[in-house]
Amino acid sequence: MASIFKKISGSYEVQWGPRNKRRSKSFKTKKEAREFALAIEKTPEEKAAEITFYSFLENYRDTESVKKRGAREERIRISRLMRSPLAEKNLTDLRQEDFQAWVENRQKEPSPTGGKITPATVIREFTTMLTILNFAVKKGFLKKNPAQGVELPEPPPHRERVASERDQEALLIACGWDGESVPKNNTQLTILTFLFSCRTGMRAGEILAIEDAWIEGPVIHLPKEATKTATRRDVALNSDAMRLLNLARQCRPKADDSARIFCSLSNGNRDALFRKVRDRAGLGPVLDSHGNVIKEGLNFHDGRATFATWAASPDPKTGAPRLDVLALARQTGHKNLKMLQRYYRESAENIAKRLD
Repeated sequence: MASIFKKISGSYEVQWGPRNKRRSKSFKTKKEAREFALAIEKTPEEKAAEITFYSFLENYRDTESVKKRGAREERIRISRLMRSPLAEKNLTDLRQEDFQAWVENRQKEPSPTGGKITPATVIREFTTMLTILNFAVKKGFLKKNPAQGVELPEPPPHRERVASERDQEALLIACGWDGESVPKNNTQLTILTFLFSCRTGMRAGEILAIEDAWIEGPVIHLPKEATKTATRRDVALNSDAMRLLNLARQCRPKADDSARIFCSLSNGNRDALFRKVRDRAGLGPVLDSHGNVIKEGLNFHDGRATFATWAASPDPKTGAPRLDVLALARQTGHKNLKMLQRYYRESAENIAKRLD
């Protein structure tokens, strides 16, 4: 029970909580103190009846998302959800049919890059909503998750895109870099970062976080805080990867005291610059007149698949794969070999050549 006391100063103090952990808050008027006392005594479910989904999304974005590794992407998705009609409803008024209607309407919306929103985007955004509603259930605001049982679109087939030597050359030409000299700007450094991913299988965030202290000879010791799986990992470097890393070191601003080698890049400007160069190189997605994807565009994350496909393919000198499955999983940080299989994207034409 909350208690209200009048202070000598004339203000009012509300005290609540266990005796050994009492909390307090002061108010100018007794009315304000009484309203606050009533509010804190309400059950979470009673509070939920007065909270809009917009407010709950906003609070989750600002207090919970910031604790996650993928905070930037999740905050963007939540901000987009806050603009949907769903956000206008009170938390306890949300029903399964509301979320089913959201899924169906979201699929019809145009994509900023042309065509329609992809099923993968809808699934990612819905999964974020599902997580937030599960959090509401955990905290007692809801008895059950109203989005459970919603039918989602079929997930897209696995990507088959890799960066061929011709693609990599096109990126170099589009950014005006020869691939041998020290990059002169962040655009060229971004393409170096992508080529480094193609040589190592590392994620963009892992590369941008690299510090000199992590490097020991031809190995990068990634601490668990830098990896998506929160597990430390050692990444082996071949001679070309080490060459690219040394070039990145040389273009680091001398006045910058950051420990990061790629200190002039963030995930945000790296993503924007890569897309700009990719489109200039003619490697973006190819759409038909109805917005259907005829040919996948090159994504930065395809660098991991490029490495995995190259490493699992036969070495021309020995005829054996450059890395066996377990060594490849150790290099890329995959704990699930089925997930690793998605990154092996050898073309059927190349596989056919081996059968002769």
